[in-house]
Amino acid sequence: MRSFIKKDIFLFLRDRKELLVALLLPIVIIFVLNLAFDGLFDSDEEAIIDLHLAVVNQDDQENVTELLQEKLIEEGSFDEVEAAAVAEQASYAGPVEALSNFLESEDLQDWVTVHHLDEAEAIGQVEQGEIDGILVIPNGFTIESLYAALTGESPTVSLSYKMEEETTNNGTIYDIINGFIDDLNYQFAMQQIAGSNEVEVVQPQGGVEQLGEGETFTMSQYFTLAMGILFALFLSITVAAKTGEEIRQQVFDRILVTDSRPMLFLIGKMVSTFILAWLQISIVFVLAHLILDVFPGRAVDFWLGVAVITFLFALAVAGLAAVFTSIALQMHNVDAANGVFNVVAMVLAVLGGNFVPIYIFPDWMQKVSEWTPNGLTLSMLIEWLQYEQVSSLIMPSLMLIGFFVLCALIGLAMYPKRGGAK
Repeated sequence: MRSFIKKDIFLFLRDRKELLVALLLPIVIIFVLNLAFDGLFDSDEEAIIDLHLAVVNQDDQENVTELLQEKLIEEGSFDEVEAAAVAEQASYAGPVEALSNFLESEDLQDWVTVHHLDEAEAIGQVEQGEIDGILVIPNGFTIESLYAALTGESPTVSLSYKMEEETTNNGTIYDIINGFIDDLNYQFAMQQIAGSNEVEVVQPQGGVEQLGEGETFTMSQYFTLAMGILFALFLSITVAAKTGEEIRQQVFDRILVTDSRPMLFLIGKMVSTFILAWLQISIVFVLAHLILDVFPGRAVDFWLGVAVITFLFALAVAGLAAVFTSIALQMHNVDAANGVFNVVAMVLAVLGGNFVPIYIFPDWMQKVSEWTPNGLTLSMLIEWLQYEQVSSLIMPSLMLIGFFVLCALIGLAMYPKRGGAK
């Protein structure tokens, strides 16, 4: 086994072009990307959000108590005494007033400006781009909302939110209003479950809760991690390409003549790929840190965690190399096989976020990324970079080990029998 491993490592090291590509090219790319995007994503200035909402209140809030009392008697089967008491209590919990107080509260007034307009004027200002969205409170909303809260029935009148076209600003306003309405409905539902006929609206409380001491990661760190993983992934293709050279030089046939076990050829490829991938990605990370100070102030524990994650990724690359090697041994045209391998690696690189940050992609692509070995490793490294929590790495680590085992089994199953290599 030792001779097989030495053969593959020396075969790679003798190719100076491949050696330069594996070690120097990722450093050059990281350096160029850092220069190109320096300060673009790392600004410490807070984004200034200026949202403008037009509120069109068409609801007649006069005589709410009397109208609600009549509705409770006629439609809610309340007697006059009970209806009068309940209506009097409910009239102090107007949902329109609660909504207005919420929108103009201190938590929102710094970045949401509320304009009380009629509908025609509001539509005109939306068309001119001065207003982001329109909240229309229809006539009868207060009565229907309070009646629904007291009886448990669905309201027949609801708010409407209008916009000219969907943007981030009006989408944010919609989420704010919708969140308040959900909270209001929850309060009404809880009071209904408790069997209370008293309606009380409590303003939702905002704030920030610190869940953990996580650190933000910079684009410089992202580029370093992404490029290191990308070029380690390409080592699986390099190993398969070297297999093609060995077939041309009849190395595989000479192994059979010496009566060595043919399976050792594949196992040697896996072990040597693992060693090369782990060394390559570790060297890239260390050189990038020494040259660009990518990971400043990190303790030994951080580097130990990076070493473990890259160890697992190197296993995944070794498993992928086993599959590529077995395919290359069975194909007549090794160059065509290498082309297919490159396409597979490029697809994995795109899905895994090695070319562009994965978080700018749609949600479904981000979920697919977590099922690729390179995407999963990148996610693990970013998680470790921010929190350094071992518990968050357990499941992804098992997935990488599972990927290695699956690829190893596929490679062994596809490995040609004696005399079956092309």
